[in-house]
Amino acid sequence: MNQRLIGQLIGNRYRLTHHISEGGYGNVFEAVDTQLNDEPVAVKLLRPPPPDMEPEYYQQLQQRFLDEARVSALLGEHPNIVQVRSYGLYQNQPYLVMEYLNAQPYTGQGLDYVLAREGPLRPERVVNLALQICSALHHAHNFHMDLGKHSIRGVIHRDIKPSNIFVQKGPDGKERVKILDFGISKLMGETSRGLTQTGYFLGTMVYASPEQMRGEKLDARSDIYSLGVVLYELLTGALPFEPETDTLQGWYHVHNFQQPRPFQDHPLPHPIPEALERVVLRCLEKDPALRPATMEELAQQLRAVYGDQISTPTSSAPPQQVSLQRIPAGFGQQVTQQAAASEAEAEKLQRAVHLIEAGEYKMAIHLLNELIQNAPNEARYYLYRGLAHQRQGHWGLAQMDYQGVLRLEPGNPSAEQGLREVEQQVGQEQVSPHPKPTLPTSGKPRQSKGLALVWLLANWAAAGIGYLGLGVAAPLLAALGSLQGAVAGASLGLGMGLLQWAVLRRQVSWRWVAATLLATALGWVAADTLAPQVGVATFAFDPRDPWPQNALQAMASPLRGLLVGLGVGGLQGILLSRHGKVAWAWVLAAGVEGGGAALLIHWLLASSALSHWLLLLAGLLVHTRPLSALVLSNLNWRRIPAVQN
Repeated sequence: MNQRLIGQLIGNRYRLTHHISEGGYGNVFEAVDTQLNDEPVAVKLLRPPPPDMEPEYYQQLQQRFLDEARVSALLGEHPNIVQVRSYGLYQNQPYLVMEYLNAQPYTGQGLDYVLAREGPLRPERVVNLALQICSALHHAHNFHMDLGKHSIRGVIHRDIKPSNIFVQKGPDGKERVKILDFGISKLMGETSRGLTQTGYFLGTMVYASPEQMRGEKLDARSDIYSLGVVLYELLTGALPFEPETDTLQGWYHVHNFQQPRPFQDHPLPHPIPEALERVVLRCLEKDPALRPATMEELAQQLRAVYGDQISTPTSSAPPQQVSLQRIPAGFGQQVTQQAAASEAEAEKLQRAVHLIEAGEYKMAIHLLNELIQNAPNEARYYLYRGLAHQRQGHWGLAQMDYQGVLRLEPGNPSAEQGLREVEQQVGQEQVSPHPKPTLPTSGKPRQSKGLALVWLLANWAAAGIGYLGLGVAAPLLAALGSLQGAVAGASLGLGMGLLQWAVLRRQVSWRWVAATLLATALGWVAADTLAPQVGVATFAFDPRDPWPQNALQAMASPLRGLLVGLGVGGLQGILLSRHGKVAWAWVLAAGVEGGGAALLIHWLLASSALSHWLLLLAGLLVHTRPLSALVLSNLNWRRIPAVQN
C-alpha cells in the first residue's frame, strides 16, 4: 500500500518520493514541495481504516489526527518544535505536512535511536538536550491565543518519550532538539476529545504520570514527570521503575506506588552530579505539588547544575533565498486598532513590516509572535504574520492567521484577499481527486543534467584507470592463477564504485561502493566459471603480451560484460528499490551497457585493423554508461534519510 502511494501528489502540491516510517496510526513519507523548488518536506498520512474498525472509531482517529495538525501548526514557530506547514484531506485520509528534519545540512535521529545506539549519555549532554525540551514545552504550556469564540490557554503534550524527541545535528556539530507528535495533546481550557474505545490508553504507559494513569485532569506538571522518566533513562540507560508485568495494571502500580530505583543501582559509565540526580528525582515525585511547578523552574534547576557551562542553541534551518516583494499598498490599514500600542510595540511592528519586505520572514514572524503574546486580540499582528507565512509558501499557516483576523475584524478586505489566495493552494482534492501515481517529471533541479555529465566523466575516468591497472598489473594477475578474475574484478569494482559514489554521494550511501565491488568481482568469477560450459574461451593474463592488449582482451568478453552489468545494476538497484521503477530502469540500463560495451570491444578486436591506442579510446567511450546517465538526467534522486517518527 505504501509503495503504491509513491509519486502521488498530495494537496496538489506535495509529491511523495518514498516511505520513511510507520507510526501508531499514520505513515510518514518524504516528499517534495513542487511549488517551492522541490524543497523536501515530510508528509504524515493517516492510514485508511481496516475492515473490522467501526466507522465512529475511525472518525475519532481522524479528528485526533487533525487536532495534532492544528496544535502543531500553532506551536511550530518555536525552534524546538517541529513545524507543521499545511494539512488537509487526501481521498478522505487526513494528512499533515511537516518540515523535513533531515534536510541538508542537518541530519539526526529520534532520541530512542540515539539511546539504543550509544547507551547512557554524558550528563552535560543530557542537560543540554533537556534545556531545549524545557524551552519547547514551556512555550507550549504558556501558549495562548484568543480568536473570537475560540480561546487556547496552554497545551500539554501528554506523550513525552524518547521517540517523540528528534535530535538534529548541524554543520557546527551542536545538537538541536525538535519535539514531535502533539497528537494526543490537550488544549487547556477545552474539552478533551479522548478516544472512547474500552481499554484504550491515551499516551505511553512507560512514561505516563501517576495522575495521567488515574485519568485525572492534567497540567504542565504531568509533562514534567514524563520528562523526568526520559532524563533518568538517558543518564542510566534504564527505566526508573520495573513493573511485575508489562500491562496497564503493572505500570499503574509502579507509577503510583513504587519509588524510583537509586542511580547507583545501575552501572554508570559517566559520573552523575548529585545535584542533577536530585533534580531528576524531584521530577519523579508522585505528588505533582512536589515537582517543579513549571518547565521554566525545571530549566533553572538544570542550569544550576553546571552554571554557565551549558549553552542552548536556538538556531533553526538556514533561511531560504527569496525575491524581495513590497507589501501591497493599503495592506493592513483597514484594521481597527483594538488598543493603543506603546511606542516600543509600534517600533517592533514597523521592524517586522520591513523584514517582510526584505524577505526575512522567519525573523519577522518571531517579532510578530512576541507582539501577539502581549496583545492576543490585535488583528494587525495576525494579518502581517499571515502575509509572512503566505510569502514563505506555508499556505496552511497563512490560512489560519487570515481566518483569525476575520474572527476579530469581520469583513477586513486584506484578510479576505489573502484568504482567497491561499485557499486556491489548499483543499484542491476536488479538482483532481485521483491523480495517477507518477515519478517526478517536473520541477527537477537544474543540476540534474550537470549530474549526468559528471557521471559520464566519472565512468570514463574509472574505465581509463581500470584499463591501465589491468595492463600494468598483468604479470601479477597472471601469477594468481584461478584467483586472477576475482582480484581483477574486485579492483575494477572498487575504482568504479568510488568514482561513482563521489558523484552521487548526496544521493546514495557508502554501500554503493561495496555493492559495486562485490558485483564486479562476482561477475568476473561467474564468467570464468561458465565460459567453458557455454563454449567460450576463458581469458588469462599473459605477461608476454603488451599491456594494451591484455587490458583490451580482459574487457572484451561479452559474457563477462553482461554478468557484470546485470550484477552491478542489480545490487545498485537494490539500494534504489525505494524509488520504485527507478531500480528496474537502472538494472536494465546497466545490463545493456555492460554486455553491449564488451560485445563492441570484442567485435573491434576481431574485425578492425585499428591500433591498440585507438581501440583503448573506443573502450573508454563505451564504458561511460550513457544509458544510466539518461536515467540520471530525468530523475530527482535524494539521499535515503534516517527514520523519522
